[in-house]
Amino acid sequence: MSTPTKPPRQPRQKQYKDESSSGFLVTVIKTLEFSETAEERQNEKLKIEKEFKKADNRLNELVSKHDKELTKVLPLFSQVSGQITSSRDKIHTTKANLVACKQLLQCRRDELKKLWCDAVQQKYVLEYLETINELRKVPVKVLAFSSKRQYLHATKVLTDAISTAENKLLSVEGLSDLRSDMQVRKDQLYTRLHEELSKQLYRNSTAEIMKTFQRQNSSRLNGSNSNFQRNFARRSTDRAEANAKVRKALIEMSQGFDLKTSEAVEDADLIDPDLSMTYFISIIVECFAMMKKVPESIDEIKCKIQSELLEIVQITTAQMISLNISSLDKEKHPVLCLLEIIFKQFRVVAQTHALLLKNYLIVLQKYSISTNMYDLGDFWQQAQQVLQLVLKDYLDIEHTQQDEIDQGAFNDSAPSLAFYFSRRKIQPKKNLFKFDKCSTSPTDYSSGHRRNPSNASMDEVLDGPGGSGRFKSKKKQEKTLVCEPDQAIITKIYLRLLAFIQEIESYSKCKGQPCSLQEFIANFIKESFLSKGHNRNLQMTIESLSKNQDAWRSITNPEEMKSLNLVRPLLQSTVLVERRITETKTLIQDLPNYSEDLLKMVCALLKTYRETCQAAYRGIVQPDSEDKRIYSVAWLKDEDISRFLKTLPNWTDLKFSRAKQNNRGKLQRSHYEPSEEESPTQVQQRNIREAEMLTSNLGEGGISQQEILSDITILKELAILQESMEWFSSRISEFANDLRRPMNGLNTNGNSEYLPVTIQDGTIKVLTNLALEFDELANTCLLVLHLEVRVQCFHYLRTKPKPRGNSFMDKGDSSEPDTQVLKLTKVLQEMDDAFSTTLHPRKTRYIFEGLAHLASRILIQASNYMEDIDQVNIQRMCRNSLALQQTLSSITASREVALDQAKNFYELLCMEPDEILTSIVERGSQFTEMQYLNALQLSSKSRGITDSMSISAYHQKLSDILGSKPAPGIIV
Repeated sequence: MSTPTKPPRQPRQKQYKDESSSGFLVTVIKTLEFSETAEERQNEKLKIEKEFKKADNRLNELVSKHDKELTKVLPLFSQVSGQITSSRDKIHTTKANLVACKQLLQCRRDELKKLWCDAVQQKYVLEYLETINELRKVPVKVLAFSSKRQYLHATKVLTDAISTAENKLLSVEGLSDLRSDMQVRKDQLYTRLHEELSKQLYRNSTAEIMKTFQRQNSSRLNGSNSNFQRNFARRSTDRAEANAKVRKALIEMSQGFDLKTSEAVEDADLIDPDLSMTYFISIIVECFAMMKKVPESIDEIKCKIQSELLEIVQITTAQMISLNISSLDKEKHPVLCLLEIIFKQFRVVAQTHALLLKNYLIVLQKYSISTNMYDLGDFWQQAQQVLQLVLKDYLDIEHTQQDEIDQGAFNDSAPSLAFYFSRRKIQPKKNLFKFDKCSTSPTDYSSGHRRNPSNASMDEVLDGPGGSGRFKSKKKQEKTLVCEPDQAIITKIYLRLLAFIQEIESYSKCKGQPCSLQEFIANFIKESFLSKGHNRNLQMTIESLSKNQDAWRSITNPEEMKSLNLVRPLLQSTVLVERRITETKTLIQDLPNYSEDLLKMVCALLKTYRETCQAAYRGIVQPDSEDKRIYSVAWLKDEDISRFLKTLPNWTDLKFSRAKQNNRGKLQRSHYEPSEEESPTQVQQRNIREAEMLTSNLGEGGISQQEILSDITILKELAILQESMEWFSSRISEFANDLRRPMNGLNTNGNSEYLPVTIQDGTIKVLTNLALEFDELANTCLLVLHLEVRVQCFHYLRTKPKPRGNSFMDKGDSSEPDTQVLKLTKVLQEMDDAFSTTLHPRKTRYIFEGLAHLASRILIQASNYMEDIDQVNIQRMCRNSLALQQTLSSITASREVALDQAKNFYELLCMEPDEILTSIVERGSQFTEMQYLNALQLSSKSRGITDSMSISAYHQKLSDILGSKPAPGIIV
């Protein structure tokens, strides 16, 4: 039996045809439905029947053609259908069995699920109990880790415990007390971390600076240092191992914190300070991040900067007082030493803050925390506030302000200017009511309402809410300072403060704006120290000099002269003004930035004093009224005479030696450099010129008593004024020359190098001109004295002719000089005594030098007033000449040969006219032609020769001898 074959697959076209046939059927139905007449429907019907017959015939043909295949297929189909029915029954049976099994398994699963749930519940209960047990051990662990200063472990344990209690065990109501306790311990650990951080930032970082200072300034630490060295040697191995672990831990912490390696050191005291500070700061900042308190910690650190820096100042002050720094270092001011140490400490603290900020930035980036960070500019701002508080205490600003308030309150009732400027002791305030029993004292109320911390003192800030409170005891009653408060301290510390200010500005990056500390110092110097201190003293000096008319009469005492290295006394007013200038010079060196302001005040003082000195000079030379004429002053006002005197070699030599001495600053101030001496001939010619000039300018009427300065006290005052003005002029010139040299000015990098600070040329020129004006006044005084001595010679030696009994050559004791000559010698001696104690010997020599030539000339000219000549008159004139010669020789310490000429002249009168002419031929000419003519006239008259022809013959012979023509007239 052949196997049946699968019928061939119908082609796709048939399917399409069948499908089209179905579509055709639908079309027929629609056509029948929409046919309007029966005829149309009949036609359609016939068409369909025809097609049906075609299909039926086609089917019969196919069946007959495939009869064999159909016969084989039908039995096979029956067999397959039976097998399918059997298999379906078996499937129904298996399905029923599976349903029964499922029902049995469902019952078993419920039992197993109940048992599993019970087991899981027991597991979680045990875990909770273990967790609760661990939570109960957390406080002990935190305490143990904290005691070892393993803060990272302590923070990790505590934060994990709090997280567990607040998340996993939140529903356990019995743990509420434990949660509260752990929160308290978290706050305590946070406080402990802040204390440790403050210790690292402010105490440990600055400890080495103070130890170095103590080792340099005290020998009391030698024992402890040796113990430290022995202890260091014993533990060197442990220290090296601990430092190696810390370095390794720091490297690993920079990559990421690992509790197994981050805190591997058991004893933190073995770590070097620098490593310890870096180590603990990084760990503490990480602890803050783990506690989620980074913003709070940053705010707290920023708020405590000022109080912590003030505590550093207080600790340093106490240590300096204990070391008695003022006796150890006498070159530096205690406040300057304190500030230098504080500056070093602040720099180290700033570096530590920079390290802290670096760790904070790492933590912020690691934990994606957003908060407002502070920077080093904020730190230096707080440091400036601290320095302002320190300076307020040492510069005594509060007491100064209180003094000003008291002075302003009692200004109207002050009885005098001296009372107004006198220092008065501040009386303690007496309260009307006492507040001993009240809860809040008035001081607490006032301090609680202080708004600006820069106006508070150091103790007020330390005792305030943000202060540490370590120095509260007895600080409000008594401040701890290394020295007494004084405004003058600013001069000792200003340059060092400028260096630190420049350093602060470089750190804080001020864009052309001065920092607050610089503004504070500038305001203090301008508003308080200068305007109400130094400038006030200058103004008081100006007022006292302008109002006190007798200021030029008071001279220095021996103690002051010794302190000033002076030989002769000066005016106290001059010394006072010079001291003010010296103070200003020192202030300019100490406060170079305020040199222009200081110099303006000095120039105003000098101008006022110049007017005072000029008024004093006028008061001396013109005491009563302008109508009274002093002959020497009148002569000096004559430009010709003044110019002539200043061109003489003795004057130029005097000024040259003084100028040379002024240029050599190391010479003694009262010493004059010797100069080249004139030859005797030059001295004689100069003195003759001066005598002729003065004689020619003398009027015919002579000089009366009212036209001379007869009071020796006045001349002494004039001499003191001259010496004072010359000394003062040299001091001003020296001051101006010092200003031309560069002064100390700080470099911008704040180190010990200095840049020059120059003064404006205009100010120096004003000072130089003032010095010249004082020097000119001194020259005027000296020239007046020079002329006054000569005027008095004219006054006493050249008087008008009087009756014979009262004439210059009156008859009296023939063995004594004339009365007028005795008066003159007495006056000259008194002048010498006055000048020797008030003027330099060189000036005294200038005053009296050449006086003998003038006296000789006056004595010779006295012969013009003689009616006749005899032996008695000749002897009297010789004694007059000898008396003057002895007096001047004792004054000038040299034999005044010029007066020998007067003696020789009167001895010449004893000769016959012919003998006079013979002596000229034999000895040469000793006198002028006019003097010889006068001698011949007197000699002829005394011998009774009155014939004009004879006298003319003598004159002709004299002219022939002298080689000159006869004079047109003879002056007798």
